Amino acid sequence: MSLGISRKVVILALALLACHVLVLALHAALLSNLVELALAVLAAAAAYQTAQRAHGFARRFWRLIGVSFTLYSLGQAFYTYYDSILHASPNLWWPSDALLLFYVAPMVMALFLGDDSAEAKAFSSQRQLDFLQVGIVTLSTYLFFFYQPWSGGPPHSIATLIWRVEIVRDVVITSAFALRALLTRSRLVRSLFGRVALFLLVFSVGDLVYLNVQVWGDMQNASWYELLWTVPRTLLILLAASWTPPVEAEPEPGKIAAEPLLLAQFAHIALPLLVLITASHAQRKQLAVALIAVVASFACSSARLVLGQRAQQQLRLRQEQTAESLRAAEEKYRNIFENAVNGIFQVTPEGKYTAANPALVKMLGYDSAEEFLQTRTYNAKENYADPAMKGQFQDLLRRDDELQSFESEINCKDGKKIWTSEHLKAIRDGSGEIIAYEGTVENITEQRKLQRQLQLAQRMESLGTLAGGIAHDFNNLLTVIGGYSTLLMDGLVGNARLHSAADQIHKAGQRATALTRQLLVFSRQQILQGSTVNLNTVITNMMQMLQRLIGEHIDVQTSLAADLRLMKADTGQLEQIIMNLAVNARDAMPEGGKLMVQTSNVVLDEAFVESHVGSRTGPHVLLVVSDNGTGMNADTQARIFDPFFTTKEAGRGTGLGLAVVYGIVKHSKGYISVYSEVGHGTSFRIYLPVDERAAKPQAASAARALPPRGTETILLVEDDPAVRALANTILHDKGYAVLAPQHPAEAEQICAQHTQPIHLLLTDMIMPGMSGRELARRAVALRPHIKVLYMSGYTDDALIHREVFENRFHFVQKPFTPVELETKVREALDSVQLSAQAVTPS
Repeated sequence: MSLGISRKVVILALALLACHVLVLALHAALLSNLVELALAVLAAAAAYQTAQRAHGFARRFWRLIGVSFTLYSLGQAFYTYYDSILHASPNLWWPSDALLLFYVAPMVMALFLGDDSAEAKAFSSQRQLDFLQVGIVTLSTYLFFFYQPWSGGPPHSIATLIWRVEIVRDVVITSAFALRALLTRSRLVRSLFGRVALFLLVFSVGDLVYLNVQVWGDMQNASWYELLWTVPRTLLILLAASWTPPVEAEPEPGKIAAEPLLLAQFAHIALPLLVLITASHAQRKQLAVALIAVVASFACSSARLVLGQRAQQQLRLRQEQTAESLRAAEEKYRNIFENAVNGIFQVTPEGKYTAANPALVKMLGYDSAEEFLQTRTYNAKENYADPAMKGQFQDLLRRDDELQSFESEINCKDGKKIWTSEHLKAIRDGSGEIIAYEGTVENITEQRKLQRQLQLAQRMESLGTLAGGIAHDFNNLLTVIGGYSTLLMDGLVGNARLHSAADQIHKAGQRATALTRQLLVFSRQQILQGSTVNLNTVITNMMQMLQRLIGEHIDVQTSLAADLRLMKADTGQLEQIIMNLAVNARDAMPEGGKLMVQTSNVVLDEAFVESHVGSRTGPHVLLVVSDNGTGMNADTQARIFDPFFTTKEAGRGTGLGLAVVYGIVKHSKGYISVYSEVGHGTSFRIYLPVDERAAKPQAASAARALPPRGTETILLVEDDPAVRALANTILHDKGYAVLAPQHPAEAEQICAQHTQPIHLLLTDMIMPGMSGRELARRAVALRPHIKVLYMSGYTDDALIHREVFENRFHFVQKPFTPVELETKVREALDSVQLSAQAVTPS
């Protein structure tokens, strides 16, 4: 929009210039004056319009130029009126004389403009006094050189005086604008003052010629010499309308332009002297006015001197504060650079490091920053563990000029490999050329290791879920196989051949049951059935299997305390502890050795607890598993219980065995410690709290009496038809009345509608449509005195694990034998009534 207006202004100016040529050819004085007036008005309009497109310093500059030509337009209007309408005598004083002679005063004020910096603004009051001085000089010159001589002197002497003053004026102002343009480093100032200096040069030459002809020759109105006035105006219109702000380089911090300050200092001395010189030409009756002008000028100069000193002090103080702030900021960022946890660096586009902080130097294994900067080349191929990463890095950098979180494995000076995450950004100069790169480097080796461990854990979790699902289905099948094979053996006592066949089926089912139990242990979905156990019994029952597991090349010995106290624990978990420790010992003795398993009674006192964080005071059963294998150093011992930590080669260990042992011991409120020496073997000591309620040790071979026959009514809920039929048969044979609906919803209806008492709800934990827990909750709500016995092949419910382990639930683990089911049913029926909340926890 503004460019369109500027183009129209230029076309109009050229049209007026052409009109002036035509008018001069016709010798029309009035039209000539009107065209000159129109061009003066258009010059002012062009300056104002350019000021609207500009900002800051340039806007103020063009406004002052516009004010100058506004004054000139007023002078030209008065001149046209007195010359072409009133036809007044040129020997008389016209108002246009003062305006046409001193319209340059606002233009001179532009010489004292400063930039928009805070430092330059400190001198704004001095510039205002400079503007006032220009006004005093202008007024004094007019009063003492023109006003009084005009009223009483001869015309020729007056014209000569005007010629001299205007020539001096034009030379001084043109030189000042030219010097301001030449001495500056600012493109903006050069473009502004250079254009006006060009106009003034053309105008001064034309003015000199015109005044010479006017004073020394015979000039007629509407002569061709008047083009010497309109051509420079047209030039100014072209220069103003075509001006655009140049691209300015960033100024140096705390530095201001010197040329306006030098000019202001010159004006501070020269302008009062000019007033004094002009006042010396005053006549006697003008002495009072002359005295006032001189006093005002020197007062203005003195005030400017005081304000200038104050501004200099403020500027010096501000510069000192800025310098101090810069030093503080530099110190702050230097501390950040030196003490940063992550590496910080700067490199040239050619790959030479120019700066590197201590964190980066240490991260990459160098002894000093000097060594790093001299020997390390950025993005060199040998820096990468995978050389292909160099090409990927360069492609990304060329595309984006910036990198975020670029991860790569790089080589350190000492040969160690680390994973890093790099952030990089290009630094450009004013022309857009890359002069450097700055970036940060973070060591993410541990993070990558944790990510791999997490991925492995997620993979193991998925496998565990799959294993648990398989075990659940297998347990239903094995319950049927084991149950019916037991019934067959009981019914075939007299037939040796068929009894032996049924026994083989039963043994195969038991082996399959052991396999599913291992799957449940792996998936951590095995119900912990807390009971009072003798650790010696567990070890004795495992010895044969343990020997086969670790091999004949290892001698397994035991030393079991005869009076070992009982403890509350899950037998399967104890077996897992012993098995994992035995396997760990086997791997430490590849050439063979000795494995010792010991038990004893100990009491942990306050002194032991203080020196063994995590242990508890009181009586404990001590399990010691020792080997004479390769042993471990201190670093390995510090990490052996970390999940996924293993010293074995890839494919031979998950690093979970000892972590599982640690978890079981802690879950049992026990304590575990390890002692090992390289080449001398390892010894694990596990302290498990005893069951204070069990006063006497339990014999390992204690026989279990068969449960008596029953007469109660049992509500049997099982979604697997084969398991339901087996359980129905077992319970019916023992004398129980059994209600066996096909679906859980039917069981709820039976609880609501059955008229006779229902003594026990025997329900599977996981069923389609309604879980066993939900069914038990509803059954207890309908029949508060009903007792509940859960059965399941697995569960991943942590609450059930805890409640069963603490004997708050009655539970039978699938697969079960007829005797196990009969025993659990009898225990549940004979137990003290549990509260509804205990039977069906939320």
